Amino acid sequence: MTEDHGNRTSPRARFAADLAEHRKAARMTQAVLASRMRCHESLISHVEKGRRSPTVDFAQEADKVFGLDGHFVALFNGISQSPALGWFARWVEEIEPCAVILHSWDPLLMPGLLQTADYARAIFSAGDSAHRVEERVAARIQRIKIFEGPDAPAFLALIDEGVLHRPIGGSRVLAGQLCYLLELCEHPRITVQIVPVAAGCAAGMMSAFALARLRDGSEVVSADSVLAGEVTGDHAAVVRLRQRYDTIRANAQPKDVTQQAIKDAIRTWAS
Repeated sequence: MTEDHGNRTSPRARFAADLAEHRKAARMTQAVLASRMRCHESLISHVEKGRRSPTVDFAQEADKVFGLDGHFVALFNGISQSPALGWFARWVEEIEPCAVILHSWDPLLMPGLLQTADYARAIFSAGDSAHRVEERVAARIQRIKIFEGPDAPAFLALIDEGVLHRPIGGSRVLAGQLCYLLELCEHPRITVQIVPVAAGCAAGMMSAFALARLRDGSEVVSADSVLAGEVTGDHAAVVRLRQRYDTIRANAQPKDVTQQAIKDAIRTWAS
């Protein structure tokens, strides 16, 4: 192995890359490795693609199979101690990969799932060290991978119109982000709708939040604030945010109007 992934990726991404590299170097298929690690083949696939976070038992088995002295356990410890996701780790690692439908609302920023690296970097650079910023950026942009494969969730993102005109990172960064957003509008699993400022949607001004419906039919929400964030399946919380989401969506623009608004904003910032 000639690349040091640890210099430019999160601990979880390095675990995924190293597992795939060691497996291929040993000329093993995912099925063979799964058999030797006594786990399901799909787990190997999910870990290598960054869709699932490994457990300490998984890391120990990987070290045992490849004859390594704690390499994967050390990477696992880096994941468990990483500040990149904080309280949001449960949502990213347990909820998003298992969701059938995802809904999100953000009155201030592009949804994390749809951010470019430059846009995310501009957000995180406000107060973190350079090393931590790059770790958080890597963790964020990796999330788009949940839309790969036949079991990808449907995602409906509601975005306040003001987000299109808030130059996070400067005009170049925002123009690049808007072009990327326009591309994602064509993804078969992603729907983006803009909520116009003129709608005066007071229900959406309180905070950003997201909802997920899982394969077992249960629902989970995440809500962020300046001081704290929460991921919960509490019924009352789910119902309250579901009602708020429906109120906000009632004010949202249809697909063609949304895409035209994005194109108009691109022309503004690209010039």
